[in-house]
Amino acid sequence: MLYKKSLFMVAITLAMSACTTGRLEYVTPQGETKFACETEYTWQPSVDKFAVEYVLAYCARQAAEQGNQVVRKELLELDLSVPEPPQGEVWSYELARKHHKQGRLTDKEYGYLIAYIDLGQDKH
Repeated sequence: MLYKKSLFMVAITLAMSACTTGRLEYVTPQGETKFACETEYTWQPSVDKFAVEYVLAYCARQAAEQGNQVVRKELLELDLSVPEPPQGEVWSYELARKHHKQGRLTDKEYGYLIAYIDLGQDKH
């Protein structure tokens, strides 16, 4: 019984450590600290960190446009451009995954694309 309990605890710990999370902290013009855009990605840690970074940077820009002061100012300086899709195609999760597996997208490009799609930025 102790073996099963230990194995269960190890599995839970690994599952919890395999997710990447983040949230945006900003200060309103009135001096109030607020948090927004809590996000989590849980499939591939080397890619997840970039998906979280993209979401937070996207939200940071929106917060700054509304007159708020973003605590992590480096988020405002990130280049959030994503690669152009192959000619005649539109980015989808499947197409991005295929190009990443083939080495045509870096982990960062892939993570940014996943977040870009999640945020509906591909609809513009």
